[in-house]
Amino acid sequence: MHRQTRNRKRPQTRAVPASARRQSALLGVVITILMALLLFMWAQQARAAIGDAAITAGQAEETLDMAKSPREVFVGRWYGEDMEAGSITKRWLVDAFPDGVFRITFRFYEDDGGYREQIEVGEWGISGPVYFLSTKGWVDDGMFLKADTSNGQLYDAYKILKLEQQVFEYEHFVNGNRYQVRRVDTGFTLPE
Repeated sequence: MHRQTRNRKRPQTRAVPASARRQSALLGVVITILMALLLFMWAQQARAAIGDAAITAGQAEETLDMAKSPREVFVGRWYGEDMEAGSITKRWLVDAFPDGVFRITFRFYEDDGGYREQIEVGEWGISGPVYFLSTKGWVDDGMFLKADTSNGQLYDAYKILKLEQQVFEYEHFVNGNRYQVRRVDTGFTLPE
């Protein structure tokens, strides 16, 4: 007997591999994200076009502050004032130079209007949340008096509580004293 071969057409089944299904799902997610971004950007442009600013002046300043490192923010002149025991007012002016050198002029004002002045010089730095000073000496009547740098009391470390363009708040790690200074222009001087 002779068998006849028939040309049968079998329905072709199409098997979709798992990797193709994953690629298809990933493509769907990417398209969805791109559409959401496009809608968001369009909404921002529409708000700006009708007069609602896309970014406020405060947001712009905050963005600029974040772009600067804490060290860059601290460079400049800062003024602080505090009441001491016995109704003495302490005022100080910090000059933080870009090379890491500082000069702090302290004035201790008495009730009668007189004051005594002390000028410290040394090195400053900021590392993470820590602001630190290393006093190298004093200036007295225009003369530099070198400090004994083996004296541990000439090194201070502070926890940074707030450091912004105009305000710096910090707390001494050992004694817990808190200080606040505000930025002043380079021509600012302590009151006589």
